[in-house]
Amino acid sequence: MQYIFQSNGWYLGFIQNGYLFSGNGIYLGWAEGSHVWGANGQYRGLIKDGKYILRNLYIVPPVPRVPKVLPAIPALPEPVANRTPINLPIGYVDAF
Repeated sequence: MQYIFQSNGWYLGFIQNGYLFSGNGIYLGWAEGSHVWGANGQYRGLIKDGKYILRNLYIVPPVPRVPKVLPAIPALPEPVANRTPINLPIGYVDAF
């Protein structure tokens, strides 16, 4: 399981078995390697530092993918404490 945060340090959710869920179990999308796709098949961004999903505004996003079948909602992990905010590189924004 991989915990994901926003750049402001707030806990976003987790990736388990290649699927991204919010902290309260809502299906947000899936991960393929370091790339993340939204539940609707739209490209969302890259996993950076193993903790953040960021999108580079200066590149053309890949073509949308066919959405995946909604996975079974896993047991929710214990909530994780928020982190210290990070400074984003120029041109990057939070993907969610």
